[in-house]
Amino acid sequence: MLFLILALVFSAVLALVLKYLNTSSPYGVYLVNYITCALLAFATLQPKTLYNGDATPCWLGAITGLVYLASLAANGYSIHKNGAILSSVFTRLGVLVPIGLSVTLFGERPTLLQGLGVALAVVAAVGMNGLPGKTAAPAQSKVYLLPLVLTLLLNGTADAMSKVFNQLGRRQDDGLFMFYIFLFAGLATLVLLLRERQTITRRDVFFGILAGVPNFLSSRLLLAALGELPAFLVYPSYSVGVILVISVASFFLFRERLNRRQLGAAGMILGALVLLNL
Repeated sequence: MLFLILALVFSAVLALVLKYLNTSSPYGVYLVNYITCALLAFATLQPKTLYNGDATPCWLGAITGLVYLASLAANGYSIHKNGAILSSVFTRLGVLVPIGLSVTLFGERPTLLQGLGVALAVVAAVGMNGLPGKTAAPAQSKVYLLPLVLTLLLNGTADAMSKVFNQLGRRQDDGLFMFYIFLFAGLATLVLLLRERQTITRRDVFFGILAGVPNFLSSRLLLAALGELPAFLVYPSYSVGVILVISVASFFLFRERLNRRQLGAAGMILGALVLLNL
């Protein structure tokens, strides 16, 4: 449980960094972030080798790294077509993918109360973001379904890959898996950076490192948590726990207050966490 708590705390730190990162060209930050993560992953390797006799960390890490970047692109495209609020809701709904995978393919069976906790966590995550109402801008009145579905599936798949490796890989190769994820995500980002003819600024380096440290730690700790706890408990707890930590931190650091709907969602998050751990 300690790994899960630390993972969601570092993920919340990452989210807060990205939340207040205002840039129209994020590829430089993403690249430095992935380089930082890859270097940290390599630094933790014992022994310092890129092949331990099993190719699973390499090919599965490569796939995961590309899915990571594809999920970012899908989220950006969905925000452009549907706005940030609706896109955020479908990003949160992506948690259904790893939960469904763990139940259907890996034979994990939640109890009735834990199942209710999963459902409550999903409702709470959606409720925290809300849905566009009748006052939404006319340009966003039309819903483009494909970007939303891609956002849900790609974000969910990116999360689920850690569980897949947890089943297929060896525990001593966790660090290698992380290294190859960030290596291939970084290489793909570099291609995009060169294609857009963008340059890396000092600001990109600063925020990239600032994002990279909690990004690596949250990913590594989440993988460790999946080695100890069932995925149907880890993923919803991780998803809604991050929301709760961000909300509390935003209140104390930036004096951002929750509205009634968000306070109700925060209460549901606490209830979901209780049910999931029964």
